[in-house]
Amino acid sequence: MSLWWRAECGSIDHPKLLKLSDSMHRAWYTLMCVAGANGGALPPTEDIAIRLRMNKAKVAEWITKLVQADLFDNVDGVFVPHNWTKRQYKSDKTDPTAAERMKRFRKNKKDRNAVTNETGRNDRNCTVTGLRPEAEANSEANSEQSRADACAPVDEDLRKREAGLLAGIAAHFAARAQTMPSNTDRVAVWLSEGYAAGTVLKAVETVLKRGKPVSTLEYFDGAIKDAHAKAAPENLQVVSSKVFVIVGTQGWISWDTEHRAANNGRGLPTTQHQIGNVIRDGWWCTSEFAPGWDEATGEKLPPSAEDAA
Repeated sequence: MSLWWRAECGSIDHPKLLKLSDSMHRAWYTLMCVAGANGGALPPTEDIAIRLRMNKAKVAEWITKLVQADLFDNVDGVFVPHNWTKRQYKSDKTDPTAAERMKRFRKNKKDRNAVTNETGRNDRNCTVTGLRPEAEANSEANSEQSRADACAPVDEDLRKREAGLLAGIAAHFAARAQTMPSNTDRVAVWLSEGYAAGTVLKAVETVLKRGKPVSTLEYFDGAIKDAHAKAAPENLQVVSSKVFVIVGTQGWISWDTEHRAANNGRGLPTTQHQIGNVIRDGWWCTSEFAPGWDEATGEKLPPSAEDAA
């Protein structure tokens, strides 16, 4: 379990995060904290709801939207932050370069204090500590990638959905002989806030039926919000209650064997989870043993025995 997780400064310019509404950005941050405290994977939805004092359906809605935004990945039924392993590298406790970097830090700090004592000023050009070797090697490449992400084009799918929704709204206005308001950029705002096109169109139709002239699309904000709140969330993705199977156990061997057989030799993924005061490596599975394996012996049952069971 980790007490913190790393966030890149360039994330404020990342297209995926820029497309989130304010509420969904807070949801992303909250679930990143939950995942970080759970070894890099979300616990069951019910556990999240209890911890956050929230409705279970709302938590499921958050997860669904973040998976659709490619900010969380569904890995065999367990939801993990996208690229978590790559970005959340292990702490200095397991970093073989940590001792050497600390030695350099203490030496530089001592030298800096000596300069201050001799000159009466602090030498701001003194180097405190170096980057990790892997960070130093990838620093330039990461900077280039961050700049590329910041300059990424607007999501083409969002443009298409915006154009389609605009056409539908224009049709409703034309059917009632009303002029379409000019602030059409409001459509993109609705979509970015997660409102479904069908919900928006239904709300627009309902308001226009009242016969009152509409001079700005913001006039529909309240109706759309109310319609969205009443609509049942679609395709909710829920983290089921699962068992954390520890690497090296008979249960792990059973699941890893079945996973490799079904995924061209690719082994079961791993994450970390705190059990008592000990952090263990393993993965969340639907049961302690894979189907078709004998829990007593830890061996795979022959086809006949499996059928009989």
